[in-house]
Amino acid sequence: MPAPTYPLPSSLPPLHLYRHLLRESSYLPPAFRPTIVLTIRDRFHRNCKHDTRAKAHLSRALSALRSLRAANSGDKKAMEGLISKGFARTGSRRRELMAQFVKPQGPNDSQALEALLDKAGEGKQPSDTTKGATSGAVQGSRKPQNVFFQKWDQPKLLQILQSQKQHQKDTKGTTSWPGTAVKGTDQDQFVPKLNIWGIPPVEGLVRAKRAHWWRRSADKIMPPLGRGEWDLLGRLSTGAQDGGEWAIPERRHSAKPLLSQDERSLPSLDWEGYATNPAAVVEKEQSRSRQRRSGRKDTGPYGGRERSQAVSSRWFRRAYNRTWQLTPSMSQDPNTLRYSFAWGTAQSKLPAATKAQLEVFEGVDKRGHKLDKGPAS
Repeated sequence: MPAPTYPLPSSLPPLHLYRHLLRESSYLPPAFRPTIVLTIRDRFHRNCKHDTRAKAHLSRALSALRSLRAANSGDKKAMEGLISKGFARTGSRRRELMAQFVKPQGPNDSQALEALLDKAGEGKQPSDTTKGATSGAVQGSRKPQNVFFQKWDQPKLLQILQSQKQHQKDTKGTTSWPGTAVKGTDQDQFVPKLNIWGIPPVEGLVRAKRAHWWRRSADKIMPPLGRGEWDLLGRLSTGAQDGGEWAIPERRHSAKPLLSQDERSLPSLDWEGYATNPAAVVEKEQSRSRQRRSGRKDTGPYGGRERSQAVSSRWFRRAYNRTWQLTPSMSQDPNTLRYSFAWGTAQSKLPAATKAQLEVFEGVDKRGHKLDKGPAS
């Protein structure tokens, strides 16, 4: 893993911070690097002018730079978080995919189209052409609340929830799902059958309970990826990153000083920091838990040995496989217009049989029955 060789300054100007982010992201694995780079560029250009929250955005960008440096320095937790964001299991890209996924694809037949047009016509408010009772009715009417889920493709969402619920049971011991698991697919789960007066609840209460259920369920849905990206995750699970176009790039060599170690002046002790702040605050960036994020090393007698900065290809295969198990691929039947979802599978932990072991099964079928060689010629 190409680790940075210079310590991170405590503060950076916005443009320098942006360049540092792009430089660190250029050393990420090419499989998900474009997503991270696009997010960095989009947020910088979106807030480069007239930013009312500049201080908060700079703090968040500096934290993101520390996470990138930690991932490039061998922090497996930080690298796994970037893999999850790159393949839309978390983060902004997942929200973008979900926003497109919940949209309906249109009516399936002419009857559904007529019903949709009738529903749209009923939802229009009367125009304010006359005064009196008509204008009073228009002013007194309110827009119904908690209707966002009625614009979603509910049959498709219920279908992926059912598929994800079953897949979570199948992968219970092989991967850990973010958040809580899907427990039910009934949108009326929280709707009471009768209220305290023994009558069915009103429409507003039913709509509010369903909206609450859809909010919780939408946060658990893993949006599907395209077939090409889904197949790429499967190939990365089997070691496609070990070579070729998906290999991790090497870091460029850092500039070497012209003067020797003896000719260079030794760094002076920050006595002002120790005089005005506790030692724990001054040495915070040199602590073992923050060395990968800050790049500062503890050269004292109690600094300990340097942590490993290499992440094995075996770990990457397992990380990609865990992400593949969280990712579905969607297809639609052109005749029935019904969707089907395919999920990533776990790698087999059984080692391949050796040649001596395979000789035991020569002459038998899969059930262990002896093969009939037929009559001798």
